[in-house]
Amino acid sequence: MQFRLLACALVFASASIAQPDTAESTPQMVWQGEVDGTTFLYVHAKRLQVENKVGAPVEKQRYRFNDPLPATRQDVHLHVAEGRGYVHIVEQPRVDNNFSLTVAVEDRQPGSSFYSIALYWDAGGIFERPHERGRSQLQWSGRVEDEVIVSCAGYRCTSEAVRGTAVMREHFKFARPLPPHDVAVRLEKVDGRGEIRLVEQPSERNGYTARVQIRDPQAGVGEYAFTLTWMAPGRTAPAPPGAERGLLWSGRVEGTVRVIVHGGGAFSEVIKGWPVTAERAVFERPLPYRSDLMPAIKKRQGRGTVEIIELPTKGNGYQLVFEIRDSDGGSDMYEVEVSW
Repeated sequence: MQFRLLACALVFASASIAQPDTAESTPQMVWQGEVDGTTFLYVHAKRLQVENKVGAPVEKQRYRFNDPLPATRQDVHLHVAEGRGYVHIVEQPRVDNNFSLTVAVEDRQPGSSFYSIALYWDAGGIFERPHERGRSQLQWSGRVEDEVIVSCAGYRCTSEAVRGTAVMREHFKFARPLPPHDVAVRLEKVDGRGEIRLVEQPSERNGYTARVQIRDPQAGVGEYAFTLTWMAPGRTAPAPPGAERGLLWSGRVEGTVRVIVHGGGAFSEVIKGWPVTAERAVFERPLPYRSDLMPAIKKRQGRGTVEIIELPTKGNGYQLVFEIRDSDGGSDMYEVEVSW
């Protein structure tokens, strides 16, 4: 028992356990638990799913992430600090498993045993938070046969097979939607056996859509992934020509809230902090059920930031979402004008 408590302190307090041959000084994730049988750990980003395959459920489980597992192809290192059984990595993060990690803990002796493990990975591929350094990005992955065009606009990507079959296991993730105005997009972190290239920049002519061409010259399907990056636009943008005020929203905000606009209604959702008080939404006209709108937002009152984070599309039921972030202490009154 004294040794177990010591191991716990080493991993969770100082993380100064013996390490494998790796440059990291601190594990990106640590896990502990009492295992009786076979247990699988599934890690994706900063989420852990535990599945009991054989024997009793895990008891006294504890875990901590120091960094999320990024959506990049890499080989994670495993170090077992304590445990009598067989602990091994079953599946490394790859495109075809949506960059997830699978670890098996097999305890084949009678009764349960305590296990303490550390996982090390390169955290450099993690998404930057949208507000950091003004940079934003999206990640895409899928299985391609022959040639496809991937088109990304707003917060969605769609693929079209030029030759071959449709893309399989397609996944995409946006740190922030592509803005509805000209922006220079860069293609980075490409992964695949064929050719990946940016063929079209977002512009008014193409509905502010970035297009990427993927050519797979070999037989069968290949796994591909890429990242598009761009400098995030300003917090507010001028209304496009022809846009008129559709909504004037006001309320007292403390923390971070999202306001969802749908048709002729608007309601707020607390992300962090306290519920909105004195909330009022005055519509000049309902938000149309259209995906070709280019809404603009203007903060008329309030000390924090206001920005559109989701544009109306068929996929989201033609709703518009904007976010208010009030980071100072206490609350402040906000008045926000939205045009479309």
